[in-house]
Amino acid sequence: MVTIENDIFGVYKSLFKDQRSTFFFWKGRVALYSLLQCIGLKPGDEVIIPGFTCVVVANAIKYLGAKPVYADIDPLTFNMTVETVKPLISPKTKVIIAQNTFGLSPDLDSLLTLVEERGLYLIEDCAHGLGGSYKNRPAGTVAHATFFSTQWSKPITTGLGGIAYVRDRKLAERMVDFHRTLAEPGFSDRIMLALQLMFFPLVNSPHLYYNLVNLYRFLTQKSGLSVGSSSRDELEEPKMPVDYLKKMSPLQIRLFHRNVAKLEKKARKREEAWNRYSDFFLSKRIQLLYSTEIEGHSMLRYPIRVKNKAKVLRKARQHKIPIGDWFVSPLHPVEGSLEPWRYKIGMCPQAEKACNEVINLFTDHPLSTKKMRILYDIIDKEMIG
Repeated sequence: MVTIENDIFGVYKSLFKDQRSTFFFWKGRVALYSLLQCIGLKPGDEVIIPGFTCVVVANAIKYLGAKPVYADIDPLTFNMTVETVKPLISPKTKVIIAQNTFGLSPDLDSLLTLVEERGLYLIEDCAHGLGGSYKNRPAGTVAHATFFSTQWSKPITTGLGGIAYVRDRKLAERMVDFHRTLAEPGFSDRIMLALQLMFFPLVNSPHLYYNLVNLYRFLTQKSGLSVGSSSRDELEEPKMPVDYLKKMSPLQIRLFHRNVAKLEKKARKREEAWNRYSDFFLSKRIQLLYSTEIEGHSMLRYPIRVKNKAKVLRKARQHKIPIGDWFVSPLHPVEGSLEPWRYKIGMCPQAEKACNEVINLFTDHPLSTKKMRILYDIIDKEMIG
């Protein structure tokens, strides 16, 4: 069962007010790029990342001329481990980016010990983890630096947006200077984002979900007409878009601070959804992926392994049951060749297996009991325990 500690929310409120260590950006990927830039990443350097992530993470590394190196994941937690990372460290390694997958933190203490022994930086990709904790510490406050996402599906949403939190003092000083150089989003970006925020609540309707998601992906990834999470250019090659480096807009910042006060309520809602899903599947005598590892974490998605992912997704859509497909490839959402990002099939077999098997349920707007029963009928013979 998920159980989230109470005191972490007060820590978060203080953390996000500290302008010496917390920095707001147009998107989470811009926060990551800024951290790497201020670390001093340069052409020829290597950054170790999980082979089960979003392409924008690899893009931020490639934009600086550095090389992403892919670590496989633990099949039970979907996170990189010291064992998968250690063999990949070379004299060129400068940074390890440890992803918090679906809301579950990796073994950060072990990874932090490893990087400090080797003189490296540890960045936590906490795009999925805001509102949870790791060993009684707020998620995102353990590594040298962290970036959060406030994109549409996250615990706090500003439509788009990202935040960097820096625990390392010298790195924070460099971030202050770099952040000052960035412009705010232009007028057209702000208007487009405001319109999307107005229509965003409609996505929560099961009857409209798939149509709106398809429209959103077309506008952002195909036509390039809309301000979206990932643009067409970012999915075709690792070449930095012209207007990539921007601060968070005033509207986004206001939305964020307004919603920080609601973070505990939002995290509790996800906690209840996770436990409800678990109780339902356990009542069917099905033991799912996680056990005690989830204690204290605010879980963004509820992952399930199935034998035929495409079949399950197709049937769920027919029944208007909103479920997620994260991740469709080691560099989501790219489904074609991954060679522009230096990924070759076979590099991370556990991650590739997970891409073929994992679907996930939303915890912000959980399925009704009726929808859960229909979903169970769909996945009953497809589930992998």
